Amino acid sequence: MTNREKADEKTLAHLTRRRFLTGTAAAAAGMSIAPFMQGVDASPLRQFGLANYLAQTLPDDAAPADQQVYIQATDPGIPRVLDFYEAVYERPNNADLFSEPLVRLNRNFEIFPGAAESWTSNEDGTIWTFKIIEGRTWNDGNPVTAADWVATFQYAADPAHAWDFTWFFQGVIKGWDEAITGDIPFTDIGVRLGENDYELVFEMQTPAPYTPTLMLYSLPLSKVALETHGPLYNTNPETHVSSGPFKLESWVPDQEIVVVKNEQYNGSLVVPVNKVVCKLAALSTHFQLFQTDVIDFMENPAPQELTLAQADPDLSQQLYQGVGDFRTNYLFFDVTQAPFDDLRVRQAFSHVIDRDALVSAVIGIAGTPAYSWLAPGFPASNRDELSSIQNFDPEAAKALLAEAGYPDGEGFPSLELWLRNANALDQNVAAACAAMINEHLGIEVEVSNKDQPLFTASMNANEIQFGFVSYGMDFLDPINMLSVWRSGGRHPWVNEEFDTQLAEAGSYNGDPADRLEMFKEVERILVSDVPGVFVYHATPIQMIKPWVVGAFREPDVNGITALHWPNYTTMSTVPEELYISSEAPSR
Repeated sequence: MTNREKADEKTLAHLTRRRFLTGTAAAAAGMSIAPFMQGVDASPLRQFGLANYLAQTLPDDAAPADQQVYIQATDPGIPRVLDFYEAVYERPNNADLFSEPLVRLNRNFEIFPGAAESWTSNEDGTIWTFKIIEGRTWNDGNPVTAADWVATFQYAADPAHAWDFTWFFQGVIKGWDEAITGDIPFTDIGVRLGENDYELVFEMQTPAPYTPTLMLYSLPLSKVALETHGPLYNTNPETHVSSGPFKLESWVPDQEIVVVKNEQYNGSLVVPVNKVVCKLAALSTHFQLFQTDVIDFMENPAPQELTLAQADPDLSQQLYQGVGDFRTNYLFFDVTQAPFDDLRVRQAFSHVIDRDALVSAVIGIAGTPAYSWLAPGFPASNRDELSSIQNFDPEAAKALLAEAGYPDGEGFPSLELWLRNANALDQNVAAACAAMINEHLGIEVEVSNKDQPLFTASMNANEIQFGFVSYGMDFLDPINMLSVWRSGGRHPWVNEEFDTQLAEAGSYNGDPADRLEMFKEVERILVSDVPGVFVYHATPIQMIKPWVVGAFREPDVNGITALHWPNYTTMSTVPEELYISSEAPSR
């Protein structure tokens, strides 16, 4: 038996015998979404037979192996790196294929093993031990061990790195908060080896029952490659190292990034596609590229493009609508500086955004009105009960602004509303919001669409006075979405009551239904203090060519047919569930 066959046998045996159960509250929220796998093999292509990773049996309608090419696009201003732990917001669409996280998601948002074959915790949930599957290797011959994760997390906590996602583990991993500010060595964070090279231990600041779901974002870098070539080793095919199903073939600036199958891969994913191409092209051109069959997939067509597609008999059959990552699009303020340090000003702004009119006239089927942070269907979502707090009420808004010392906008400084490399839809939404603010409050707002690196750097430095941005889940637990607003996180807003109650709800080990109610109160504090004006929850539109087929297009447990978040990445089962049919044009 080959090493590949042994690995498959071990993984399949594991998936059929272990059951990972949790007390999170998705079921209580009315969703058929479970955060842990219930002992089910989520690899639908296995039914077609395993030969090996490079020579597997494909479905009868599949294109030949050399035509198994999946093509996407990314704006050329975004890509700088290919690794999650190098820079989260500067990766192209075909990143996150060079290693495997500890856990991954299927299209029902169920968590099951990735690089870890099992995990356990101590009684109060403060120490978690993940057992790494043995026998997996990087394609330079080095084994994948727990040391790779230790090195990766330490690199992420190194203040010299200045990782753009450090906030994600704030208040969670022991020593993390002190390490990222340089108060303790980054080597002292609570991520360490266990009793052997294949045990990875996380020590948490407080009980963290959501830890396994948190570890969706645990794509490791190679410890050896980091030490040998430095952190950007994956941007160069000559130094590139992969333990995932793909490896870097080429990166031509402003043209394309190409990844191809990693012939040394011995993980558990069975991937039909042999090459993934990311065209580097301006967002404004993606619809044309899709129309002309240059790319196979695109998201969020501009409003006029969506109208065109809906009217076209062929393109209308290539439209899909999903929940994505339960994303909320919102206005935010620098609450530490005038005029937005005044709650009445923030409340006034929240009361002049007519969300229903926006959905009717601008957003259409791409979103639903947001009066709260958590989108409908997400655990603890309480939009309807919170809708009266930031409701559309122009008269109340005018009174609040006058009370704050700016009657009819007199004396109020003109504003620049920053957008983060926004697509056409969000540019239109932002423009409409600016117009509503001007109409009802008499305040001039200039809308400025900034490139992503500038926006991200400025937001991390708390240098944006007034902005419009979005955020979607990283894992299916309210602690994730709500932690965005925790002190020291994404925004400069500080509310001690919010922080305290968020921490209590996040670490609560009791009845999941009680935990949900705790989170609902946390969200009420957030919505009431108005650090952000919540505008709409995205129901993202995708366009998928008819030759991009497979189980990923089948309805999930909630009847949704779309390419499910987190899309084509080893954090997902999508790479197993997607292949190119013989209908595809020659590549």
